[in-house]
Amino acid sequence: MMKIAKRFLVVSIIVGLFYSSFSNVNNVYAANNVTLGYYEQQLANYKKKAEETRKAINKTESEIRSSEGRIENLKNETATLSNEIKKLNEEIENYKKSIEEKLSQSRQVLEYMQLSNDRNVYLDYVFKADSITDLINRSYTIQELMDYNNRTVGELEQIIKDNEKRQAEIDKRKEKIKQTQTELEHNIVSLGEEKAVLTTGGVDTASQIKMYEELVNAYKKRGCKTNDIIGVDCAVQGGTGIFRRPTTTGYITQEQYYNNANSYHRAVDIGSKNGRREKIYPIADGTIVAKYTDIYGALVLAIEHYNITDGKWYTSLYAHMSSYAPGLKIGNKVTSNQYIGYMGDTGYSFGIHLHMEVIPCRLNNPSDRNCYSLNAYLNYAPKVIRNGFNLRKLISFPKGLYNSWYSR
Repeated sequence: MMKIAKRFLVVSIIVGLFYSSFSNVNNVYAANNVTLGYYEQQLANYKKKAEETRKAINKTESEIRSSEGRIENLKNETATLSNEIKKLNEEIENYKKSIEEKLSQSRQVLEYMQLSNDRNVYLDYVFKADSITDLINRSYTIQELMDYNNRTVGELEQIIKDNEKRQAEIDKRKEKIKQTQTELEHNIVSLGEEKAVLTTGGVDTASQIKMYEELVNAYKKRGCKTNDIIGVDCAVQGGTGIFRRPTTTGYITQEQYYNNANSYHRAVDIGSKNGRREKIYPIADGTIVAKYTDIYGALVLAIEHYNITDGKWYTSLYAHMSSYAPGLKIGNKVTSNQYIGYMGDTGYSFGIHLHMEVIPCRLNNPSDRNCYSLNAYLNYAPKVIRNGFNLRKLISFPKGLYNSWYSR
């Protein structure tokens, strides 16, 4: 029984290993079987994303305009309320003056009636009545005069209270307007940041669309159909075993390095005494896989190469060129003797030089999980350099900085 169990275990392990190997082979085969349809689908996806982004940007811009309009209306309302407060203050001052005048008139009448020539004029006026009726009328007249003055003063005082109440209401409204305006201004800032996120990035959607359009067109020109496997059914590519310097004359001004996640340089920077007249060449035969202007305005070109010496794929990337060579398109084959542009300082640059990267992966190729897109490539490249990869191992440059070469 023990022997049967052992045999069953051995068979199970063999079957498991066979299945695992078969599965891995299938996975590798599937990963390297990229059809034209894949790129066509990517193109459709990016176009859809571009349309969604366009709608999102339009919505954001509409919200910004709406907020700006509301702020303008609030400013106008604030100005109107300020004018109303000014008018209320003027009315209050006028009513206060009227009250003072009425009180003054009342005092003057009473003083005259009570103290005139050391006699009580009020009593004289009342008791000089010809009859009881006249007496009552005279008393009533004086009382009416006093009541009238009191009513007038009371009405004026009530108007002042109403104006002051309205002022308090206006002050509250102005404070609310100020708070709303501040919220709207903060909202505009947030919306502006959202718009910036939608319109910027390592490479924008429009550039991705352009690259995939060129890839699709290039492979179609090389006879590829939707279900054709690129490199097998069409667009078969050979390899190269030699990596050359990208310029005839030059010197390295900055090395490729990795210090930490916030301090690394994916490339070597190359200068030349010829400046903008220095031609840039591919380091080996290959196929153009990216051609774009980055978010800072640098002209960038990327080429993939298959190295038959070590059996690996590499991507070389050239940035800051002043111009491209004519006729270059994504999907075009190029040779190491075919110039691709001139040295320059386009984009975020502090002088004329070539920023050249070489990373062991296939940019914009879905079979390469590390570099299937530009953003994936930008995340992967520093990790490779951190782990010890250096392009000097592939290309023969003079040691150190500023040591010149005069041939490729």
